[in-house]
Amino acid sequence: MDERQEKERAYAAEGAVWSRLAGLLPGAEDVDEIQGCWDIGEQEAGLFRLVDRLFELGLSVDDGTRAELAAMAEQWGVWDQLATDIVDLPGFEGKVRVVEGLEPVDRAGGLALVPWMRCEPCGRILALEHRREAWGALSFSPVSYVVSVPDGSGTQLVIDAEGADAVWRALDALTASCRSAR
Repeated sequence: MDERQEKERAYAAEGAVWSRLAGLLPGAEDVDEIQGCWDIGEQEAGLFRLVDRLFELGLSVDDGTRAELAAMAEQWGVWDQLATDIVDLPGFEGKVRVVEGLEPVDRAGGLALVPWMRCEPCGRILALEHRREAWGALSFSPVSYVVSVPDGSGTQLVIDAEGADAVWRALDALTASCRSAR
């Protein structure tokens, strides 16, 4: 598969997740509005509207849905603006816990890890790896996603953030061992 085909495949897969997220809303008008945002390329606006409507309607979201919302917000560059709202959506935290606002952990080479999600059953942690800028702040976008595996060996799965479906591969890697154990 060439690069263009890979990007098209990734976009189609993400579109399926988007449609599932839009379908969380009970009214056809709401679903159409959110789906319409995807169709016209206004994903950022659609995410803000979706999260607002979930709150307005008091709809509960499960842990997997919350993680998908977080990943979608990260994919479209609005995680920083929607983080608190996504974390605070009504519902329960079960297998995958999404967090925000944790202090970064500095690493060698001017990088820092910001913990983002944790798979509670297996203990894997997904972090956003940012570059530490010369003035001390973190880069706006992560350079990679890092899944730490609690196997005693310090194993980390590093996924380059530049890939078309990098955030989705990182989310998949977070819960892979729990899915294979079923």
